[in-house]
Amino acid sequence: MKKKSIKDTSQRKIIFFDLDGTLHKQDIFGSFIFYLIFHLPLNVLLLLLLLPIIGIGLVIKGSTSRWPISLLLWSITFGRTELSLLNLEKKFVGWFRLRMKIFPIVQQKLINYISSNDVDVWVITGSPQSLVEQIYYDYSFFKQINLIASQMERGWGGRILKVRCIGYEKVNQLEMKIGTPLKLYGGYSDNKKDYPLLSFCQKRWLVDVHGKIKKLK
Repeated sequence: MKKKSIKDTSQRKIIFFDLDGTLHKQDIFGSFIFYLIFHLPLNVLLLLLLLPIIGIGLVIKGSTSRWPISLLLWSITFGRTELSLLNLEKKFVGWFRLRMKIFPIVQQKLINYISSNDVDVWVITGSPQSLVEQIYYDYSFFKQINLIASQMERGWGGRILKVRCIGYEKVNQLEMKIGTPLKLYGGYSDNKKDYPLLSFCQKRWLVDVHGKIKKLK
């Protein structure tokens, strides 16, 4: 994927795209969680024990907080070797790609932007980077965008989320890449959780469940 330095962005238009529900219909990370639960049923017992803590964490810290979802991920991967989890990842990617519904109108918008010499496109998603890269590896536009995503890593005998890139965290992550103050030309998303980042966009578009685009005032 192309990379731009902070200096490169000063005279360029910056466009933000969400991924799940925007470039395609399904949620990658949510689907991955259910896939793991189905294929690792013994871990469901640990998940059930931790569900009250996870639920309380989401209520207190908010639905965009990192550690409750990290704990959920850990509970369904604990005790599994990294090799076995990587093999499950590969199987999940194949399963997901067969079922993924692309939103062609939105993807064409993205392709049109990256064909312009004065535009930088940032795809910023709450799904883990390792999954996104495997699912989109053969899409021609993917090597021409800048990707910011959630980060999974090995920890405490399972998988944890080092970064959960949703809500205000998308703002923080983009600021670390291109600096402050943020000034984006436009943004595309299907989710109100992206409003913090969309508030920095001059132009904003909402993508509905059918992949249609509506301009927000």
